[in-house]
Amino acid sequence: MNWLDELKVVIFDLDGTLYQDDAFLGRYIGYMLEEMLDETETAEVVMEAYDMLDGSHSVPFGCFFDREQHVVYEHENFEPTASFTWEGMKRNAQEADPASLLFVGDVWCVAHVFAEKYKVPVEKRAMAFEKVRFEMIRQPHGIRLHSPLFESIRALDVERKIFMTNTPGETGPAFVHYLNIGTLFNDFVFGAKKPVGMEKMVKSLIEEGYAPHEILSVGDNPFNDLLPVKQLGGRTCLISPYTHFGQHTWDGAVKTVEELAIFLRQPSTVNL
Repeated sequence: MNWLDELKVVIFDLDGTLYQDDAFLGRYIGYMLEEMLDETETAEVVMEAYDMLDGSHSVPFGCFFDREQHVVYEHENFEPTASFTWEGMKRNAQEADPASLLFVGDVWCVAHVFAEKYKVPVEKRAMAFEKVRFEMIRQPHGIRLHSPLFESIRALDVERKIFMTNTPGETGPAFVHYLNIGTLFNDFVFGAKKPVGMEKMVKSLIEEGYAPHEILSVGDNPFNDLLPVKQLGGRTCLISPYTHFGQHTWDGAVKTVEELAIFLRQPSTVNL
């Protein structure tokens, strides 16, 4: 029996999972750094951000960034190990403060790294976030809808389909409306505060009587979306076109929404 046949609950992330887009990254960083850097300096920062995504930066995608010290930590099974400066110079062994660490696990996190690096005020970050989020559901920057994925989700023969996003405020429901997915899920969770929120969700499902192997989480941020589920014995599927630092084994792994649509219908055709 295929393990997907045993599923009773599937949890879906939003950003990077139900749609894929990194065009917003440059605009988002630009809005945060307005009046802090000139245009040339901002352009250089944006180039750095995209270098991080494609793996050509000294700071690897899928590492931990220390908000206080502005250094980078590699990790083993998501436990911080060796640390490096922003320029890639190895540092003497030092214990990391978990409260100060930001896991660079998705495109939004890359933007957050530069917000920390340049000490962008909280209010300015919030304004930039709201501006770019609403741009993404309006022309000319509207994100692309992939109907086959939504059809695959609709066709899933499970008891519960849960939408779970860390997105706070009004933009989460606005994205649901824009994507026209209001009838796809049984439960909608906004401002989920993953990874802690994901752990709480899975524990709650287990308390309801679901076995861990009957629960699948699909997401693009392994630390937020997948690790808490795997640690509790659940199933996981990573969707990401980027190369993440470290070696990790998930139950499924796809790069695009097109591949995810196939995976949900015919998982044996996807390279796991």
